Amino acid sequence: MHDRAIPGSRANIDHLVIGRSGVWVIDSKAWHRRTRISGRAGALWIGGRPATSTVRALQYEHSTVTAALTHTGRPIQVHALVAVHGAKLPRWGGPLTAGGATLLRARQIRRWIRNAPEVLDRGAAVELAALLDRAFPRYTPAAG
Repeated sequence: MHDRAIPGSRANIDHLVIGRSGVWVIDSKAWHRRTRISGRAGALWIGGRPATSTVRALQYEHSTVTAALTHTGRPIQVHALVAVHGAKLPRWGGPLTAGGATLLRARQIRRWIRNAPEVLDRGAAVELAALLDRAFPRYTPAAG
């Protein structure tokens, strides 16, 4: 599901993916190709600035989706990803993580989700998709 509103908020969720590997909240970020993303001093940096606002926004989206799933009666892990377009991520080691979110190049997202362990059967994934479709309707920006 793409571009979903968070009721009671001006915020939106860029992408929600629901499948056998669970529920994924994905925030797409397009930064200039010369921007370097790094993890240092225990924090995430985008260029020369801490990525506090980016991480905080995704944490909010993640917690909202998690809260919407509490009524299912079963524990469902919600994953948070940032799909990075343009900017340079480090080539060494594993992916960067910050505040419970994993940052990946946008082209890596599909493989990352497909390689995650299956935790839901098909029926459960379909039920969750329907629940989240109702909880987070299509985003329509208010006319300004």
